[in-house]
Parts: sequence; structure tokens; C-alpha cells
Amino acid sequence: MKIIIHNNIRLIIYDNGSFEAVHKNDRRRQNGKMLERLNFDISVYGSEHLRLAPDGFRFMTAVEFDGGIGLTYVSEKYSLEVYCELRFAKGADVIIQKNSVRNIGSRDIRLTGFSSGLAGNISPEPAWYKNEMLRIHICHSSWQGEGQWREYSPQELGLYPSTSHSWEKKIVEIASSGSWSTAKYYPLVMVEDRRRDCIWYMETEGSHSWEIDLKEYGGYAEPYLALEAYGSGTVAGDWHYNLKPGEVYSAERSFWGVTKGGFEDAAAQLNIFKRQDTEVIHKNGVPPVVFNDYMNCIWIDQSPERIFPLIDRAAEAGCEIFVVDDCWSENAHGLGKGDWKPKKSLYKDIDLKAIAERITERGMIPGIWFELESVDSTAAGAKLNENAILKKDDLPVGDNGEYFYNMTDTEVRGYLKARIREVYDIGYRFIKNDYNRAIKKGCTNSFGGNSPEQGLIEHSDAFYNFIRELYDEFPGLIVENCASGAMRSDNKMLRNYALQSTSDQEFYYNTPSIVMGSMALMPPEKAGIWSCPYPAGFYEYKNFKPEKEYIRKMADGRQTVFNMVTAMTGLLYQSGRIDLCDDTNFSYIRNGIGLYKRIREYIPKSRPVYPLGMRNINTEGAAALGLLSEHRLLLAVWNIKRSHDNIECDISSYVGRNASIETLYCAESERCMIGNGIITVEMSGMSAVFAVISF
Repeated sequence: MKIIIHNNIRLIIYDNGSFEAVHKNDRRRQNGKMLERLNFDISVYGSEHLRLAPDGFRFMTAVEFDGGIGLTYVSEKYSLEVYCELRFAKGADVIIQKNSVRNIGSRDIRLTGFSSGLAGNISPEPAWYKNEMLRIHICHSSWQGEGQWREYSPQELGLYPSTSHSWEKKIVEIASSGSWSTAKYYPLVMVEDRRRDCIWYMETEGSHSWEIDLKEYGGYAEPYLALEAYGSGTVAGDWHYNLKPGEVYSAERSFWGVTKGGFEDAAAQLNIFKRQDTEVIHKNGVPPVVFNDYMNCIWIDQSPERIFPLIDRAAEAGCEIFVVDDCWSENAHGLGKGDWKPKKSLYKDIDLKAIAERITERGMIPGIWFELESVDSTAAGAKLNENAILKKDDLPVGDNGEYFYNMTDTEVRGYLKARIREVYDIGYRFIKNDYNRAIKKGCTNSFGGNSPEQGLIEHSDAFYNFIRELYDEFPGLIVENCASGAMRSDNKMLRNYALQSTSDQEFYYNTPSIVMGSMALMPPEKAGIWSCPYPAGFYEYKNFKPEKEYIRKMADGRQTVFNMVTAMTGLLYQSGRIDLCDDTNFSYIRNGIGLYKRIREYIPKSRPVYPLGMRNINTEGAAALGLLSEHRLLLAVWNIKRSHDNIECDISSYVGRNASIETLYCAESERCMIGNGIITVEMSGMSAVFAVISF
């Protein structure tokens, strides 16, 4: 047996190659069932899932290297060699697992399953299923309803032993199918043991089908609980791969670990890892202030004449990037996506270059919207060659003439870069890349096999590479990831972008719930949060003009402050008809942006905390989100109900009892004080407060 201590994790590698990671203070019993388990799941067509056994895999070697250890397993029967690499995240209770399999035989081998990692023996109690303090955290998602964490007991999920047989197995699958990788769930599961004061977490990645399994093994005889992740080789995606002699196939990464504490502590550890894992950081190390003309603003009614007043007002408010969103483009032969030509009906007298010049003159960086993978049948790009668009069984992937570019195709990538070059050369340095439709069941012309799921994996990998190539070929370019909000926001996608849209949510009072949940999924400085004061709703934007009743309703500025407070907890993504708002509301916008610029240096050093717990969407009441860094707590408090309330937040566990309010941002009707580590806020209905607390 070999033991490696990494931060607060004790990694135990048994003599047969099975391993488990526990908190370093955990002196648990050895689980006999665990010792029979591989820390990866692999299956071959026509066979059962293989295990550590004479007819399965034998453990060969364990070789340590700087920052990790590699374990090798061999199956003579199936002529397979698996290499399991475990890397230790610096400064975080996180292990990054990467599994690779090599064909050491002379014939093709058809793999039908290959997991990314397994964390076993999570709860060492013989009757873990009776532990009422064992809680499972799952993050649900939907369009405009992202980041919705829910808490379950194992019993509530249907996870419990029921037989006396040691071979019993039950599985609860948290899974996604298709390229909208985070449309239903985010690929992260946490298992919190409040009795033992520790929490487990496992995440996988990749913009394709994935699966995380909660597994119960052993029945009443030898019960134990495990988490297993599949980033490729999923049930949901019907994956298979023909592995040729000498060939190596690598599964997607998983990263997992255990730490002392609960949900906040797990989020903090994952935050540390994702910050060091990213390939893109903000210039000067701080998130910018972005204005976008779409949401609750001019939507797709995008005449240049309407944009100019917004440009001027955004600059006056203190924005640093101005993005021209959807509706600026058309195909070479008419409407549609794929060729990215300026729309002749809109951009003839005042062209995109003139708009970029206006943005630059006002001291901002010009930005523009693309949906790079989408292409309509009318586009010239769709006809570049027979493989220009994704296909499955020789038919285009998509519907109603709306398809997807094949990003493995060299000619396609060159065509798209040429379109980007056209806007880059006239001054645009920011791209909001959207993704509004999903590839549901994969594709087959993006690689040399016939597994649609593997085709989607290789298409996705090619797209990541394409984004990285843009940074090399277009110096100073900033790229945002959007997928109808956060429908494709897994870590493998996000690590290649400067920021991630957290949601397309249109109702400002729903956004705090989404933001609170999202902060456990991505570093706050990458979380783009829409602020839409003076909103023009989707059904009235064409003829929007503030009338007397609208002006009266907005006069106290509380809705504007609410919007600003929410967005100040991440990357401030400004919108709304700020060109039409009154002086009072504009003052709140400008002051909010000014405060944000003063405190944003702390955001990339912070971790999320939840003094009042999580607040689910569509529920009324008080909510609070803090960004905690050394000597600073940035605290947002919301009253999400129509009536007045006095809200108390005990933040003493974060800041001690001698903390003070350094800066306070709120509407005039709100009152706030702090004493003995408790912040008390007198709040009107549907209002918010942002406090900078020093300690």
C-alpha cells in the first residue's frame, strides 16, 4: 500500500492498484468490495465490464512524477493496457484524472465504454444509507433557469441497498445528451457528509454527452457508495470506438476530491483549480465592463441610428467594451447565418467600420456577435465542399435548412477566419460567440469512424482548437462564450474563453438565483451577468418609448440598483435602454459602474459564500451572495418580494466580529448597518444592497 498526501487529501493506493482518496484526517476502515474495483470503467463489445481480477485487469506499475502519479493496468485476455494519470491541482483539494487505453494486441478492439474516473468508498459507514446527514447536491439547468442547485438524500434519488448479495449494484445517472452540455444539468455532483464534516465532488467536461453516476454496491453485505464520471463512453451518447493495434484512446478528464466542510468549501476548491486551469485571463487581471445592445435593449431592431445613442451613453456610464449583437449579418445570397456579411439593408449609409470608429472614439473596444458554428443552407460556406457541414448517415445534422459547420474541416476553419479578419481589420476586438441550437445525436463525417458520439467529441475538440487559433492569429482579441445563456458552459469550453454568459434571463428578480448557483460552477470574474436597467421587453422593443406610467414606476431607482448589484458580483455585462433613462437612474448606473471598477480587483481573488443559503428561482424571500477574499467581503443582499423586510445576515464566520462597512451602494430608501459580525439591512420590496466589508 502506498499513501500520498496532497493538501488535505490522503491518496491511498492499494497493492492491487485500486485507490481511494479521503480527507487526510479520515482514518476509515478498508472496504473489501472497494479493493475489487478499478478506478475506471471499461467495456469491450460482447464482454462484461472488466474489473481487477485474473480474467480482467492486473495492476502493473505506479510511477510518481512531479505533481502526480501514473498507474498502469493490463488485460492479457483483451489485449488492453490502461494508463491512469492522477495530477494534483496546486493549492486545491482536487485530483485531475486522465484515463488512456492502448491496444497491445494485433486486432481491432471495439470499446463500448470508458469512464473518466471513479471516486469510491465515499461514506465508510457500514450503513451509509441510514445516514440522514448524507446530502447529494445536483445542479439543474434550463434556458433562462441555469445554476439551480437542489439537495437530495440518497433515498430520495432511489439509492439504497435492498439485497443480501455482495454483487448488488444500483446506479442513479445524472446525464446529458448532445452538444448543449449544460442544458439539463451541470456535470458536477457533490456528496456532503455532514456527520463527518466533509464533502466529495466530481466533475467531468466536454461539449458533448456526459454522465456522472452515483453508484451503490454490495447490498447489505458490503455496502459502499461511489461516484463515477464519463466524459466519453457514455450511455447517453451510445458511444463506441474501434481501437486499432498500437492506438491510444484518451477519455475526457474528470476532476474530483474531498475537503473538510460543506458546499461552500467544495465550490472554493473547484474555483482554485479552474482559475489555474484556464487558458485565458483578463487583461490587467480584472474583468472588463461590457455593454451589449441586445437583452432588454434594442434586441434585433438594430439600425445604426439606434446604436449611436447607446454608444455615447455607454461610454458616459463608464463601459469599456461595446458589443453589436445579433442581426447585423446575412449570407452572401440573402438572409441567414454562415457567411457573416454586413446586412445591406442596414449597413449601407453607416457601415460597421463607422460604428467601430464611433465606439473607439468614445474610448471603448468594439465588439460584435457571431454564431460561428451555425450555417444555413443558403450560405456560400455551406457549399465549400461535401464535408463543410456536419452529417450523420450522409444527411445534414440540423433541421429546416439550419445546419452546423464541420470544425474538423480545414477549409471551413479558413473560411470563418476570413470572415473574422474582415471585422477585425476595421477595428473589432471582441467577439460574442453564440450557440443557439444543439447537435442532439452526434455526427459521423467529422472523423474516420461510425460512432455519432465520437464524431461530436472530435468536432468539439476541433472547435476548441479553432478558438485557441483565433488568439494566435488575431492579437488582442477577446472572445465570450454564450450558448443561449449557459447551455454549453462546461469547463472544457469555458477554459478557452475570457467570459461566460450566465443566462439569457429577462426578469431581473430571477437573476440572483442563477448567479448564486453559477458562482459554484465558474470563477466569478468569468461569469458575465446581464444588468438591464430601463428594460425594453421582447414584445415591446420595436416601439419602446418610456411613457408616464413607466417613468413613474422606475423613478425611485430601486430596479436599476437591483440590476447593478446583481451584475457587480461577477463580470458586469450592461444593457437596457440607458439612452432613454432619466438622470436619477443614469446616476445609479454610472455610480454602480464606478464602484465596480474600484472593487473588481478583488473578484479574481475571491470565493463565493452564501450567508443565507441558496435561493431557488421562483421563490420569494431574502438572498445573499458574498465574494470573500483576504480582508474583503463583497456582499450582495436582495429582498426578492414585494413587501418591506428587515434582513439579517450573520457573516461573522467570514469576517469576524470587528468588520466594518467600507462602501455601501443602494437606493436611498435602504438602510444598512453592521455590528458583531451581523449585517442588518432595512429593505423595501424588490430591492438590493451591495456592501464592501473590510476586516
